[in-house]
Order: sequence, then structure tokens, then C-alpha cells
Amino acid sequence: MDLRVPSVCFFTLVGLILIGMGVFAPHAYAAPLTTENVNLYSGACMLAFGIFMLLMAWRATRQGTGSRP
Repeated sequence: MDLRVPSVCFFTLVGLILIGMGVFAPHAYAAPLTTENVNLYSGACMLAFGIFMLLMAWRATRQGTGSRP
């Protein structure tokens, strides 16, 4: 199994959860530390990284350079 597949699942799932927390619970952050919505920003970055990894995994299997059993 290619290592990119579980990485895509992990980063995409965690990114979606953090984006959901940032949208539906915007005041659930560490108040003494920051007033920024860190959940929303980090979730968007994780989701973007997950999509990037998905594209790289798709490209590798399309070119035939992915791992084979």
C-alpha cells in the first residue's frame, strides 16, 4: 500500500474537522493566547495539504511510479 493514501485520509479528515470547529464554534479557542480563529486557518492548511497529497498520489499511479504489490 502506498503511504500517501493514509496520509491523504488523515490530513483531509482532520482538516475538515478543524474547519468545522472553526466555522461552528468560532469562540472555542485558547482565549489568553490569541484572538485569531486558529482552528479555521490550520484546518484550511491541512485540507490543502491533503488535497495536494491526493493529487501527487493520483499522478504517481497514473505515471506508473507508485508502489506495486
